[in-house]
Amino acid sequence: MPIFRPPASLSGDTGVIHVVEKEEDLEWALSKGPHPPYMILLNGSLFSREILMQLKGTSRISGLAVAAASPAPSQGFSPGLKCPNDGFGLYSEQHGPEYAHCNGSIWNPWGSGVSYEDFPFPIFLLQDANETEVIKECFRAHNVPAAAGAAPRFPLCAMQLQSHMHAAASTVTCMRRSSLQSTFSINPEIVCDPLLDYNVWSSLKPINASGKVEPEQRLILAATRVDSHSFFWNVAPGAEAAVGSFVSLLAAAQALQAAPGALQLPRNVLFVFFQGETFDYIGSSRLVFDMEQEKFPLRLENIGAFLELGQVSLRNDSVLWMHTDPISRQNQSVDSQVQNLLDVLLSSSSGSNVSLQEPENSQPLPPSSFQRFLRSRNIPGVVLSDHRTAFHNRYFQSIYDTAENIRMSYPEGLTPEERLEFVTDTAKALAEVSTLLARALFSLAGGTGSTESIKADPKTVTRLLYGFLLNSNNSWFQSLIKPDQKGILGEATLESNIPAFPAGIPTFPTVIPAFLFSLAPSQLFEYWWVQGPLQGNSSSRAPGCVRSGVRLSPALSPAFELRRWDSREFSTWTESRWKDIRARIFLVASRELELLTLSLGVLVLLLSLLCTFLINAKASLLFGLPAPPGSSGY
Repeated sequence: MPIFRPPASLSGDTGVIHVVEKEEDLEWALSKGPHPPYMILLNGSLFSREILMQLKGTSRISGLAVAAASPAPSQGFSPGLKCPNDGFGLYSEQHGPEYAHCNGSIWNPWGSGVSYEDFPFPIFLLQDANETEVIKECFRAHNVPAAAGAAPRFPLCAMQLQSHMHAAASTVTCMRRSSLQSTFSINPEIVCDPLLDYNVWSSLKPINASGKVEPEQRLILAATRVDSHSFFWNVAPGAEAAVGSFVSLLAAAQALQAAPGALQLPRNVLFVFFQGETFDYIGSSRLVFDMEQEKFPLRLENIGAFLELGQVSLRNDSVLWMHTDPISRQNQSVDSQVQNLLDVLLSSSSGSNVSLQEPENSQPLPPSSFQRFLRSRNIPGVVLSDHRTAFHNRYFQSIYDTAENIRMSYPEGLTPEERLEFVTDTAKALAEVSTLLARALFSLAGGTGSTESIKADPKTVTRLLYGFLLNSNNSWFQSLIKPDQKGILGEATLESNIPAFPAGIPTFPTVIPAFLFSLAPSQLFEYWWVQGPLQGNSSSRAPGCVRSGVRLSPALSPAFELRRWDSREFSTWTESRWKDIRARIFLVASRELELLTLSLGVLVLLLSLLCTFLINAKASLLFGLPAPPGSSGY
């Protein structure tokens, strides 16, 4: 199934196929080839900003099909920005100008920014090697010249890519058009939609979702992001960018819930999983907005401490870095609370395989949801990540940020069920992070005494990693969800299927709440009827009713609530609507043959008209029809 990137013309874009397996092959399509426009089939290892900008700068290219590289490019590839979410975080010309625009801290040095370029032709991703080989065979059979320097002989193999997008220009333009349609048309045709999904939140002790937490109550907020992104729609595995961190937080929630005396702790713990953070902090900015507007049970002043997991799967020497905000720490009260946070984290790491270190005090926060909270209020907080400065992730926001990128591997010959249960080294390492986090949260919530008994389960971590990165349609995920949701997990596969934001397969907002439901069956209260585990060797399951306090809150940018579609304060990302997505290959004749065929067709049409006129005029003579009777008089 090809994965597309718009734009495309209404009727589709067509061109003669030219296969590019090395950079020198581009010259034929860009200048020498006598049959433009060309449809490029590009080797995935050549997919770079330099190549794309060459293709963008000519009218001889009508489209691009990219064959995914395997293995991933060793030099790294990131279509994102060198400074992710620039302009929507904490630092700006008005607040911390010395840190604005990643000054002195290029977080994503591999970022090429091509995801933010406008290309005048459609770009498809070919993930199926068989599809790629069919196109190459057609190219070799028809488009390769018989002699060096000669033009290939007709018919030629061509390709058409069709993925027309209804939206145009910008968010302001498309939202205005959609708004006018909705206002004045009985059958409105909406051309674009705001990016929308849901944050998931749950608490250690029950919180009434329709009530309000008392102003003097202080909670610990543990958060992470769950979305990723890539150049291509619906292919964003995000293994290091998102999966490793939210799996670690889920396992920490499980470990904390099982800790002795957890429900009697003086402070509550709120777990939040933000959606849409890749697109200028949609989820976190909306939660802050809802807190300020009192549309959420908590207010900002209820947050006593903030712990966030960033990218944590690619640690060097088992080191995690504790990032803090140098500006808010200029306040003595905030600084003392941050120092207490750091001390608790260091104490929680003793005896574990995780080493914690703190970067220089003058270093700003990396891209994180915590920045959106600090824009509104000084809150003591720490962001944990595997990098001190630049990301270790060479494939940030790309299709290559897969299970292989975080070094997940399995012995040969395992069945899917055996893979589900096999505890990988990656799972063991992330379970250590979860254990550290659970112990720190226990202490921050007022727990006393030893925390050595609090341990995350590596089996849970390995199941979650396998489900989100390799095969979501597994027996464990099936046991967690409602019977009417089992189709959401798709077909059993070993392909990566964590959704980007937005995504066609809503794996995240189904499985993560279901997992949290399974942890806390004693909260205020929502009920799910789940399929349950398989019974023995049979295909029947043992269903059951689960109640929990897991909640969803909208991850829709406040800009659309306020109808400020040109906002520079909030994210304004929208997605175009479309109808057909298709790709086909076929043979095309020469221009001369096409003109000859057209001319013969026109000639046959004219002769047919002439013959029809003559036959109609001589019909009585040719067919012996009697003359019409004369008029009668009375």
